[in-house]
Amino acid sequence: MKIIIEENLCKGCGFCIEVCPEHIFKESDNLNKKGYTQPEIVNPDSCIFCKKCELICPEMAISVEKEEEGK
Repeated sequence: MKIIIEENLCKGCGFCIEVCPEHIFKESDNLNKKGYTQPEIVNPDSCIFCKKCELICPEMAISVEKEEEGK
């Protein structure tokens, strides 16, 4: 899986942290250029491709993609 957070779009709402059944994200102190805290991806290998984080994000800042085999 490839989980991408568009830092310039994320406003640090934390919905992705709350909705993820596999606890892929955690709160962090990382700030983007606009001063919003960014979630940290801590467990990407546990992603089950449910895309709940992508669907709940009000800023459409998260995308979850399946990586092509062999990469």
